[in-house]
Order: sequence, then structure tokens, then C-alpha cells
Amino acid sequence: MGATAQNTISIEKNDSATTISSHKIIASFPGGQKALTKFLDKNLQYPDAAGDYGVEGSVVMTFFVEKDGTLSEISANDCKIERFNTTKFSQETESKQKELKKQFALLFAKEGARVIRKMPKWTPGMINGESVRTKITQRITFIDPNK
Repeated sequence: MGATAQNTISIEKNDSATTISSHKIIASFPGGQKALTKFLDKNLQYPDAAGDYGVEGSVVMTFFVEKDGTLSEISANDCKIERFNTTKFSQETESKQKELKKQFALLFAKEGARVIRKMPKWTPGMINGESVRTKITQRITFIDPNK
């Protein structure tokens, strides 16, 4: 089971976007990107129901790192089903296939949210020595462990 760590980061100050100056520290997972990938690999659980159809996909999660490092406003924005067992899937009706794809996307979104809620406090972003609220976009990839 692999997890890909691709981040997009924006920093907010006084509830509006702020241009990042040269004296900045970006919000980060404790231990950095390698530690984040290790955390995801250890804690992310591939949904059992997805394994029945060999489903693989990804979900883009967004959340805020608050000034104290806590995480808030966790949401899933883009769930994609990228691969599945075509032999098994083709045995289902077209409406059942659509329903299954929605269910698997929802399972991936729920698991993405669960694992982010489980994360420890992050090191908050800073501008000129002042902690700032930071929006993080994190893609999580789900790979069938039975392949």
C-alpha cells in the first residue's frame, strides 16, 4: 500500500491571502516529507470493499494548519477511481458500476480524512517570526495491496 505525498501550500494571514516574504517557514509535518510519507504508509488503510474489485485511486485532501499546529477544516475535494478489475467490474450493470465508483470514492475520502485527523500537530507556518494559518492540499493515493 503506497501513499504519495504531493503538497500545495498557501499561507493565510488576517483571513486573506498573503504574499510570502523571504523570511518564511512553511508549515510542515514533524520530521518533514519523509516522515509524512512514512506516517501515511503506516496508518493509511486500503478499504476492504475496494479490494473485492481491485480498485485503485486517489483523493485530494485539504486542511488548515492552525497557528498552534493543530489541523482543522479537513475535507476531500477530488476523489478519482483510476483502476479496477475490469473482468469483475464488467459483470455489473452500468448503474451498479456507477454506484460502486461513488461508494469507492467515498471510502477513499473517508479514509483520507481519518488518517489526517490521526496526524500529530504540525510545525506551523511562519512569516517574519509570526505563526500563520496555512492551507495544505495533500494527494493520497490508494493502491490495491493484493496486486
